[in-house]
Amino acid sequence: MVEELDLVLRAAEVCGVERSEVEDLVAEARREVSGVGFLDACEHVAMLWSVVDGRWGCFAKVLLLERIYAEAGREFRGLRDFEARASYQALRLMYARYLLRGRDGRVVEAPNDALRRVAEFVAIAEARYGGEPRVWASRFYELMSRARFFPNSPTIMNAATRRPQLAACFVIPMEDDMASIMDAARVTALVLKTGAGVGIDFSRLRPRGDYIAGTGGRSSGPLSFAKLIDAVADVVKEGGKRRGALMGIVHDWHQDVESFIEAKCRDPRALQNYNISIGIHDRFMEAALSGGEWRLYNPRLCEAVRDPLSEDLDRARESCTPSRVVSAAELFEKIVECAWRCGDPGAVFIDTINRHNPTPSLGRIHATNPCGETPLLDWEACNLGSINLAAYVRRGRIAWDELARDVECCIRFLDNVIDMSWYPDPRIEEAVLRTRKVGLGVMGLADALIELGIPYDSHDALYVADAVAEFIAFHARKASNELARERGPYPEFHHSIHARGRFNWEPQTPASSIYDIDRVSERARSIVADRPSLDWEQLRREMMKGTRNATVTTIAPTGSISILAGVSSSIEPLFSLVYIRETAIGRFVEVPPKLATLLRASGRLSRETLLAIARGDKSALGSAASLFRTAHEIDPEWHVRMQAVFQRWVDNAVSKTVNMSFTATKDDVKRVLVLAWKLGCKGVTVFRDRSRPEQVLVAGKELEDVLRSIPERVEERGRMIHRWFRIGKLEIMTVGESYSGGCPYCDY
Repeated sequence: MVEELDLVLRAAEVCGVERSEVEDLVAEARREVSGVGFLDACEHVAMLWSVVDGRWGCFAKVLLLERIYAEAGREFRGLRDFEARASYQALRLMYARYLLRGRDGRVVEAPNDALRRVAEFVAIAEARYGGEPRVWASRFYELMSRARFFPNSPTIMNAATRRPQLAACFVIPMEDDMASIMDAARVTALVLKTGAGVGIDFSRLRPRGDYIAGTGGRSSGPLSFAKLIDAVADVVKEGGKRRGALMGIVHDWHQDVESFIEAKCRDPRALQNYNISIGIHDRFMEAALSGGEWRLYNPRLCEAVRDPLSEDLDRARESCTPSRVVSAAELFEKIVECAWRCGDPGAVFIDTINRHNPTPSLGRIHATNPCGETPLLDWEACNLGSINLAAYVRRGRIAWDELARDVECCIRFLDNVIDMSWYPDPRIEEAVLRTRKVGLGVMGLADALIELGIPYDSHDALYVADAVAEFIAFHARKASNELARERGPYPEFHHSIHARGRFNWEPQTPASSIYDIDRVSERARSIVADRPSLDWEQLRREMMKGTRNATVTTIAPTGSISILAGVSSSIEPLFSLVYIRETAIGRFVEVPPKLATLLRASGRLSRETLLAIARGDKSALGSAASLFRTAHEIDPEWHVRMQAVFQRWVDNAVSKTVNMSFTATKDDVKRVLVLAWKLGCKGVTVFRDRSRPEQVLVAGKELEDVLRSIPERVEERGRMIHRWFRIGKLEIMTVGESYSGGCPYCDY
């Protein structure tokens, strides 16, 4: 205990906490509930107090770092680099998920070491092209240590390990024979083991009850094989670091599409490792909106539908006998009903995706990764990363030049990742190297807009986001062109749309379809007016000579990495202003940093004020209240329009959850799906709050009882999503250790 007290006193000294205050904390920690150690209790009490006194957040962070360094056999010598900037929650997440461990389960590195490991390993690729690994390792480390950029989780977890699988997402094909099905299951297990996610299109499988010539039996259908892969994910558990992450897709023409639509609607605990989506064609949407009929086919009996676009479905009407003919509107209503009821299925717009396929000579795209942001050809993988937009906003302006420089550095980092990654199957490696797809996205958009003084649900926000997305797209492609001059273009380049002078995002949805330029304020116009000019035609000419990567941009959910950066998730609005964070050491109240800063500056940061805000009373925010509208307060249409603005410029796709309040109607869901399709989104997901049975409402507790009790983990095979406590008349949300807002199932 004496040694533990020494750690406590040292942490207090670093953070300016008085000795008498430490004594109060120690006394409180000793009264903590049983089941946690003394130092855990000290951290928990400090985090309870930190909500109104930032010194205690510092104290908890330093105490945690001292413990991490001690476990790693290192001496803690003060706050520096990432460790100085990171929040307590970011460091807890680093400790739980990203730090390398020895055989005894103890960590062997500190958070700064982990980022240095990643930077140095990825920079090794520079030597292959005559570059200086040491120089680039320093730049990569600076990007991460300043929380300006983080790569996807597998890169942080697996860099410089024995099996350095660094990509985030894969698409594994499944053909209509048992050998292919079992091969897909085997490769999926290998991918999940490394912490990545897998998307599978089950549409090529014959329907349930179909004749099997080889055995004389009957097929069990796509849904049964989806359940097989679900069981594989359950067993693998992604190496114990993350849950299984799968995307299951069946296309709208398949004879079994209705059973797939209803799979999780009928049984919310089915396919628990999956996000499921329906592959939707333009012809289906047209028929659904006009009241037309829709034909369902057996893929074994109709070759035209095995990998179709809408024009192939037109030909199928002439060459194939459908299994059934149904009402398109009624089928669409089933999709809407189940999405409203449980959040699944989502929609993946197949024709839109293939209109933007950069390498059509290699085939059509018919599946995406688990969160939908990366449509991929069979066997392809993609490594992702996200840049922190909030880091480039200062004094109400955007640091455009810094953003350009860092975007170009990030693309170099991601291209290096391709060369440094280990691939679990030679077919994956061949496909990856053929197109060299990467995906740079963003996080912290909501924080950036707050700092700029722009409400999320406004034409100003869409206008500024449009300009930012264009700027990132320009400099990402510029960096890829420059890399091609150094290293050569991707092998499939000469048969690509790029060689013909077409950018991935062309044809583009007009901005005027998404927002009204006449309703944009002078303030927003002035922010964009500062932006350096972009010569797209010169960039096009350079691209036609060669570009390094078939794709360069993606908007991923960000999940854990936005917690590392200490900002809002991806392009999502703030999810909640006051909530309870559940961790391994206990629960504590947490608020977004921007809100805490505002309240502290006005002298109104108190527990009473926070509880009032939790009840919906935002009077303490004054004129800034409109900046802090949360996901459920924002009309769903603004969610879709923000997604569409980014999709205008993004090579791959945009993962965006349209969060809806519990009172949202089925018509609201339908409106979202139709608008997303019309505005050129490549897919869309809705999540109506409390539509899942595990979002339990725990009633009849006082706030202190909630905060002092040991968290009862509410899990679905390893998942944990937000739920609610009722405290008197107050309902307050509680979230898991790695939940950052947005999609409840996208932290993979």
